[in-house]
Amino acid sequence: MSAEKQVLEAVERAQAILGRYVEPGERDCERTINDLLDVLDRDQVVAAVEELARRGEAVDELRRLLKSGAPSWSSPPRNSVEPDLPPMPRDKRPQDPAMDGSDMRFEGYRVETREHAGEYPDTMPQVIEVTDAEGRKAAYVPLSRDGKVVDSSAVVEKLKDCKDSG
Repeated sequence: MSAEKQVLEAVERAQAILGRYVEPGERDCERTINDLLDVLDRDQVVAAVEELARRGEAVDELRRLLKSGAPSWSSPPRNSVEPDLPPMPRDKRPQDPAMDGSDMRFEGYRVETREHAGEYPDTMPQVIEVTDAEGRKAAYVPLSRDGKVVDSSAVVEKLKDCKDSG
């Protein structure tokens, strides 16, 4: 199976897990995290992501696959109205002057950065890969809409507003 297909299938499965989590009713955070780890921390998926990263295509390929992939039966429902999110201001964009993650510190974790700059003429990493002491990895990418990085803290504020009013 191609790296692209491995990643797309893993993302679809992860979306289904998150879709179940956001449905009304009781939520089990620990089970959700464990289910996500079961999908995303598989050797084949990690290898596929690393292959895409080696080819310098990880973020662009993932975004292309997500946009082109038709929703499957396991995909969570999409919001009919998405909140307006402001562009990420310069002072909130993480910077990595050495372009290797050495300036980014998370105690107990190893940090690497990939694919810098993006739409801005700066050293903002487009992928931050964090590895814990047990070798588990997580990749963080900036939240974007229509190819533009948006302020993800606005999502948190929107969720707080929904929670407070509901």
